[in-house]
Amino acid sequence: MSNLWSVTPGSPAPIVLSPLVRRMRAPNPSAMTGSGTNTYLVGTGEVAVIDPGPEDPAHIAAIVEATGREQVRWVLLTHTHSDHAPAAPRLARETGAQILAYSGRQGMVTPHRTIGEGELLKGGQPSGGRFTLEALHTPGHASNHLSFFLKEEHALFSGDLIMSGSTIVIAPPDGDMAAYLRSLARLKRLPLARIYPAHGDVIDTPEAVIDEYIRHRLGRERQVLAALRDGPRRIADMVPRIYPGLPGALGPMAAMSVYAHLLKLKTEGKVTGTDHESDWRLIGELTQ
Repeated sequence: MSNLWSVTPGSPAPIVLSPLVRRMRAPNPSAMTGSGTNTYLVGTGEVAVIDPGPEDPAHIAAIVEATGREQVRWVLLTHTHSDHAPAAPRLARETGAQILAYSGRQGMVTPHRTIGEGELLKGGQPSGGRFTLEALHTPGHASNHLSFFLKEEHALFSGDLIMSGSTIVIAPPDGDMAAYLRSLARLKRLPLARIYPAHGDVIDTPEAVIDEYIRHRLGRERQVLAALRDGPRRIADMVPRIYPGLPGALGPMAAMSVYAHLLKLKTEGKVTGTDHESDWRLIGELTQ
């Protein structure tokens, strides 16, 4: 799976992606966010805003301007990381919307209401733009991660479960590789026509991308096991072997990914170790 971003540049004006979906992009580009966090406006007349992004006054003002005379009913958070959620309180004050998220206060955001697996949010106007969003608990990148399934389009707002143009960082302890793989497998049971990711462009081949994500993670797991076949190793020693030629600035992210894989393998009884500084080793028949 490539880690090179290929995305449309951000714009302060909303880009119409479908009759029900408009996208705006926060001005927070980085190695972790690509061209920035995608903010989605769902519905017309009555609107749900998904992932308003960082607390950037210009971006918040652009969202308010884009919705104009429409009623912003909900601000929905896929999770409460700093590139997704901090704009929510100010946007809610500006529009009168309710903030909905999977769990309670984290960082700067306290939702007005928590929502969970299977909850349906129905909005829009009788004259058009009606929508139904189903909340799906999809932990892995974050324990409180939600995705939202737009039933009218068979489309998924995937948050940081899946990106376009890059893989996802799984950072323990809140990030959990085993949970992440279960969440990916779950997507294969959905009738998906497209994915609206929190970073990157629209994904119109969801089945192929989901399969590639799963192959990538399982392949990385095999590399972690192979790195231990010659004897115990620290994570710092495994990273250059698993990621040859990796730029130094990306080393800490690679180390987090290796650690997440090791913790998964530990729960499966395949390796033993404790943290970044300890020696990790294979168990039992895997050493033979």
